[in-house]
Amino acid sequence: MRKLKLHQLYGLILLLVLALWAALGLYAHLSLRHLAQRSEAEASRQALVEIGAAVAELERRLETITQQLAAWDETRQHLNNPEYYPLWRDVRVRHTGLLPEGMRVALYRPDGTILARDAQVLMPARLSLQDPRRVMLRWEQGKAWLYRVFPIPVHPDARVILGYGLIKLDPLAELRTLGPYRYADPASFGFRHHADTTLVLSALTNHLRLSARPDPSLQSILQEVHRLTQYAVILALALAVLFLVTLRQLVVRPMHRLSAEIGALRDDPQREAPDGEAIRFHLWELEQLRRTFLDYHHRLYSLHREVQRSSELFYRQARQDALTGVYNRRAFDEDRMAIERDKRVSECTLILFDCDHFKAINDTYGHPVGDLVIQALAQCLTSVLRADDRLYRLGGDEFASLMPGASIETALRVAERCQEQVRRHDFSRYGITEPVTLSIGLAHGAAPLDLTQLHRHADLAMYRAKQPGHSKIAVYEEALGRLAALVDNREISAVYEAIRRPELLQFRYQPVVRLPGLVPAYCEALCRIRCEDRLIGPGAIFAIVQNRRLDVEFDLAVIEAIRRDLAADLAELRQGVSINVSGPGLVSDQVIAALLHLKAQFPQRKLVVEITETALITQMDKATANIARLRAAGCLVALDDFGSGYSSLRYLASMPVDMVKFDMSLIHLLVKEDPRERLIVQDIAQIIATAGYELVAEGIETPALLEQVIAIGFSHAQGYHLDRIALKPPTLKPHSAA
Repeated sequence: MRKLKLHQLYGLILLLVLALWAALGLYAHLSLRHLAQRSEAEASRQALVEIGAAVAELERRLETITQQLAAWDETRQHLNNPEYYPLWRDVRVRHTGLLPEGMRVALYRPDGTILARDAQVLMPARLSLQDPRRVMLRWEQGKAWLYRVFPIPVHPDARVILGYGLIKLDPLAELRTLGPYRYADPASFGFRHHADTTLVLSALTNHLRLSARPDPSLQSILQEVHRLTQYAVILALALAVLFLVTLRQLVVRPMHRLSAEIGALRDDPQREAPDGEAIRFHLWELEQLRRTFLDYHHRLYSLHREVQRSSELFYRQARQDALTGVYNRRAFDEDRMAIERDKRVSECTLILFDCDHFKAINDTYGHPVGDLVIQALAQCLTSVLRADDRLYRLGGDEFASLMPGASIETALRVAERCQEQVRRHDFSRYGITEPVTLSIGLAHGAAPLDLTQLHRHADLAMYRAKQPGHSKIAVYEEALGRLAALVDNREISAVYEAIRRPELLQFRYQPVVRLPGLVPAYCEALCRIRCEDRLIGPGAIFAIVQNRRLDVEFDLAVIEAIRRDLAADLAELRQGVSINVSGPGLVSDQVIAALLHLKAQFPQRKLVVEITETALITQMDKATANIARLRAAGCLVALDDFGSGYSSLRYLASMPVDMVKFDMSLIHLLVKEDPRERLIVQDIAQIIATAGYELVAEGIETPALLEQVIAIGFSHAQGYHLDRIALKPPTLKPHSAA
């Protein structure tokens, strides 16, 4: 997001002030306009009321005049003898005051013909004898005239019609005389349409056009408000200018100077602070801010240097293998991507190193010896690599080295030196009698580089190097491509097929005995998969399961296979069975539901759910809730491999388990020469036992170990030594159909 500078903020404030006052002025203008419109609308309504009253008054006057003329004897005399009719019409009627100025009258015979025409006033020669209550509106020479017909009886009380009278008048002139008008403007009176029509006089309002008088008081108020608004705008502008000038002097300019001072300190952290008297800010807060900044500047600089050193150390540690000190997989991935992006690198060779039979060495001599072997291998390889080459530990006993710009011949010579250095190293100092050897795979690629593909090729070459009858150093060639399916798919396909068909799973049911009587308590299900002519062990199985994120699916397959063995009533399972559940499986509703169903189907059999402590469990709350559900259903829950995983004490404190299974790496410390190691294991075991947990010792391989765990107070044990003395030896059972 773009940052504002002070002069931009300065201008923005000015614009905001102007916009605010413009908005207020517009609001005032619209409000006054709305008020004026409302006033005009009210005036128009009142004007219509006034003109309606005037029309009603005109109707009343016409009614009075027609009644008086119809009852006047002279009117009937002239209908009988019209000899002096013109004199009567033009003079006599006026002198009596019966007919107001502006109105004309004419008499008509019963058949509707006029008695005598008036040369000065245009009157209809014949009447249309219709409803006398209606009037006629006629346009003559562009002017509107109103005609009112009235009947004249033989005498006032008679119903016999002697003739008719017709009054002609200018309706607009008559309406103007019926004032005064407060709202209606008489000068604006007119008709909407210039067409002859017949209508009821009371409906004349609908044909009129008129305007309301302007309200002088409202106009005066509006003018005064406009004048005050102009003054307010001028005053606001003056205040805004004064405010902005003050803001510039007291804030903007000092902030510019402070910013320049901070920039100078940034460019030269060791620069002396300016003299306090030479630079003085008028605002106390700004001056305090400047002084505080200067006071803390050197302290912050020192802290920055310390943080920088810590960051560099953390960066190195995050990319360094803790056991060997060489680079780790994270550094390998970063360097791999950097080499791919570097257009200057035209070729690159990848070397993979793998220790042969390392798992057997680790299991036979223990993890500490295995760690020493890994450290020795890292030292041997690092000592013979080129000066600019890096060694990476990708995991376990697998190492790699990226050699940008190296030909395959150069890399092959480096690999031979590495193998020779390992061959010369004395591993017997660690108590190892077997030879320690390396299988090395090399793959070379040219630009454009695809190091992911190069890694796969090096894997294939290393797979060839591990095969019997082949050199321990192999270089990838196109002919090795056919091995990809075997390397990538044989064991993976077996795992997927076992998930789809749980009957392919085979179990070694190892007895867990109760101490000190060595009574079998239950069996732990150790999983295998038959793949062609060999068995795939747990190490390979769980590596595939974890890499492919098949934990939940594989847990479900194991539970189903054990359910069928329980249904087949295998002898080993009559006391009960222990099932290992992965970290993702522990927080899976499907896996928990399958375990609860298994317990409900075989309620008399002991069911122990082992949570492997080497798996990282992220949803601790849900895991704890699921454990509570299992325990409520009658299952026992054990924390497996205690002491070898992520956070033993954290898991033990957070999850409500029943049993704690000590990893063999801890158990084997009991027979070490160092008394401190034995004391630590004993104290931990006693603390956990005192807390109410049952203790299970794994890896009991000698009578001495068995005596030690019994003396400490372990409640259960399992291992090779106990397999031999159990009532029934452990067997490897193919899955049995229910």
